[in-house]
Amino acid sequence: MDCSLPVVLITNDDGIRAPGLRALVTALVDGGRCQVHVCAPNTEKSASGHSITTRDNIIAESVDIDGAVAFEVSGTPADCVSLSLSGTLFSWTRPALVISGINKGSNCGLHIVYSGTVAGAREAFINGVPAIAISLNWVRGESKESDFTAAAKVSLPLIYGALQDIQKDVYPKGCYYNVDIPTHPAENKGYKVTRQGTARMALSWKPLSIQKRLSMVKQHGIGIQLAQLGLAASAVGAKRQSAIQKALSVETEADGVAEPKTNAGAGPQKLHFRLEASEQEVGDPGEDFDYGNLQQGYITVTPLTLTTAVEDQTQASVAFWVSSAVELFSAL
Repeated sequence: MDCSLPVVLITNDDGIRAPGLRALVTALVDGGRCQVHVCAPNTEKSASGHSITTRDNIIAESVDIDGAVAFEVSGTPADCVSLSLSGTLFSWTRPALVISGINKGSNCGLHIVYSGTVAGAREAFINGVPAIAISLNWVRGESKESDFTAAAKVSLPLIYGALQDIQKDVYPKGCYYNVDIPTHPAENKGYKVTRQGTARMALSWKPLSIQKRLSMVKQHGIGIQLAQLGLAASAVGAKRQSAIQKALSVETEADGVAEPKTNAGAGPQKLHFRLEASEQEVGDPGEDFDYGNLQQGYITVTPLTLTTAVEDQTQASVAFWVSSAVELFSAL
């Protein structure tokens, strides 16, 4: 590894064995324009948002990835970036650029709030390091792992351009970037700068019966047995095992069908629920918004900031409401 080259740190929320991360690492290593370092979760942390670990220790373990220095971490994407920038894991404290991805699934609109991928880039930006989050609009039954290779290829102009301008100190400051790549990367219509829209998945909570719970536990047990045979070492196996664990983790502890008890003195109610997400997006696609342009086949580049400022008119209306509320009820 040429130590004179700029350092690029890669993280994600799909886990260090995810094909999107590996495709990005391979593309950057083969390109030979940067030193590639990886710090990513040891298991899938999708939809972990910007959570950080404050009450438990974190374990970092070295991983062999050709051409890169890599660690898997028992924490969130934000943990991975924060640890990497601390100077305690790598020999440097400030890489030239942090890239989070390539995520399996788009991160447009309100997905940005939930996304661990975007949080990895945001954590870097909080610490003053230029950052890009990259996601592929994965469609079940249509997309394939080789699409990540194509996605990495179309990401390179943005990455190389960023590295060049960072070295020249002309890289745009004041924001980090959220990049979404269409389902068929090689057939994209070009790059378009967009604004964050309101697209989101429709979520619903479903009560679980005893039979359904037992079926899930049995499936989980089979997954563990397969993992013990070595399946978890593959990206597919790790993804399957993690998905099952995540499905179980969103349930509340229960020992019966999710129906409230009405008898007094019947004891604590323990109900099981499962969160289900529709693949259909809801929200305004908008001409300038990220999701609508992604669906049209564009690679969307959305600048993001840390603040959630509101428009002046909203600020004024809130000021009027606070004044009115205090005047009416302060004497109570």
